Amino acid sequence: MTIVAVDIGNSETSVGIGDYKSWKSFRFTTRTLMTSDEWLIMLKSTLPKDSDVSEQAVGSIVCSVVPQINNDFLKALKEYLGTNPILLGPGIKTGLSVNIDNPKELGPDRIANSVGGLHKVGVPLIVIDMGTATTVDIVNSKKEYIGGMISPGLKISHDALIDNTASLKSVDFKVPDQAIGKNTYDAIQSGLIIGQASLIDGLIDKALQELAEDASILITGGMGALIGPLLSPNVEYDENLTLDGLAKVYEINS
Repeated sequence: MTIVAVDIGNSETSVGIGDYKSWKSFRFTTRTLMTSDEWLIMLKSTLPKDSDVSEQAVGSIVCSVVPQINNDFLKALKEYLGTNPILLGPGIKTGLSVNIDNPKELGPDRIANSVGGLHKVGVPLIVIDMGTATTVDIVNSKKEYIGGMISPGLKISHDALIDNTASLKSVDFKVPDQAIGKNTYDAIQSGLIIGQASLIDGLIDKALQELAEDASILITGGMGALIGPLLSPNVEYDENLTLDGLAKVYEINS
């Protein structure tokens, strides 16, 4: 069953064409000031030319953390595919119970990640997503989403450091050869990369203490492949975890 799954993030929008665990995926910069016609042009120009996606896809599903563009994007996607997209949010079945103070505050991308992880490795589950923000989400053995953590993402931390200091310069996102930097460049790189890994290690440790259960741990997001190997626990990287979760939610609701 071919669907179009879309993850609209603060920095990037990911479009997947396919089904659970089998995707052709495309990324483009999220733009907040686009009309539905402009979104339609972008979809037509972004999606592959070797097949008619609009005829192959039986439907679509979208998760978005940028609500101001939802209406225009959904309108464009409906016009492109000829079917009404599912927007992941309140009222959509996921197979998870959400046990937090205000379920409406929970980002739909975090729900999609948790659903994807549930079907890939089961529960209990911890998911780290390294996007604009670094998020940690926890699902217990009862398939209850019980909460998580949010911290500044790697790029935000880098940009804040460089923008607010007169003498420090931008560095590449690359694992340094050693933790102790012998020059300013290496010291910044170590502080950012190894510092982010240490931050996530600490968050995982605290989450496991409060969860009081052994859990599978997945990492996803743009920087996940870079940081994953540096983490102390056994962590599995999954590039398309959000898309996989969206595909499962689509299945449940169709």
